[in-house]
Amino acid sequence: MLVIDNYVFKLNKTTTTTKYYRCEHRECGATVHTDINDVLLKTKGDHCHVIEPEKNKIRIFKQVVKERAINESTPIPKIYEEESAKMILSPATIAILPSQREMSSSLNKTRRLETPRIPDSQIFDIPDIYTKTLKNKEFLCVDKMIKRKTRILLFASNEQLKLLFENPIVFMDGTFSACPKVFDQVFTIHSIKYEQC
Repeated sequence: MLVIDNYVFKLNKTTTTTKYYRCEHRECGATVHTDINDVLLKTKGDHCHVIEPEKNKIRIFKQVVKERAINESTPIPKIYEEESAKMILSPATIAILPSQREMSSSLNKTRRLETPRIPDSQIFDIPDIYTKTLKNKEFLCVDKMIKRKTRILLFASNEQLKLLFENPIVFMDGTFSACPKVFDQVFTIHSIKYEQC
């Protein structure tokens, strides 16, 4: 997709040196040629329709929300709320903006396609994204095979461990129902901070 003067063009054909774009409106004969790096080479034809800046704004909004949904683990409603607050939208754009609920299904599907499959044995590599915190600090403390079909994974940041060891009260909970099939149990340890567990 390419936007020039608020008109949207879709990629039609690519050669070794040139990309050929057509206006997204099928009835419109306007075309654009760019080099491989999308540097404008030539425009041909006039548009037979008016510019729709509201649709372009929504397209940009959807793209930003989609990229964040793929690249972050932030809940989708929170991403939607943050991005809609950031964008300066006219009343006309707000009127046609899809709701968070309308966008959630496709965003969840996109996120699932990018998320690694749950393994079906204890022998698997943990992707780097799950071994570090959002601040790029170590999060996977222990990854140990004790014996055949017995593996222990321990996740915690240094900050969490410090808080845990400094606190005289801890809460522990083990669950079997929320555990991936290849493991027997998820066991969590919590401490109190700011009167919250």
